Amino acid sequence: MSIKTNNQPRELLYLSDFSEKDQAIEFNYGFFRYRGNIYHLQDFVRYSGDYWDGCLGLNYFAAVLIKLTSDCDHVVVGFQST
Repeated sequence: MSIKTNNQPRELLYLSDFSEKDQAIEFNYGFFRYRGNIYHLQDFVRYSGDYWDGCLGLNYFAAVLIKLTSDCDHVVVGFQST
């Protein structure tokens, strides 16, 4: 299993920060972009790893991992694959 990350915090965004096309989502805060996709914190399940706080399985072999910063205004994102 390998995890790729640049360890750079990404700012969590409001719905109004996106284009009208992307705003057809029901939540207002907690969004971020990663690899061309928009994710919301609610999409992730709690992850009981050493460093990561949440996990979103993409398929059997890959997942997106998140780590909230101490102020909870940014998220560090990683990609896990086997």
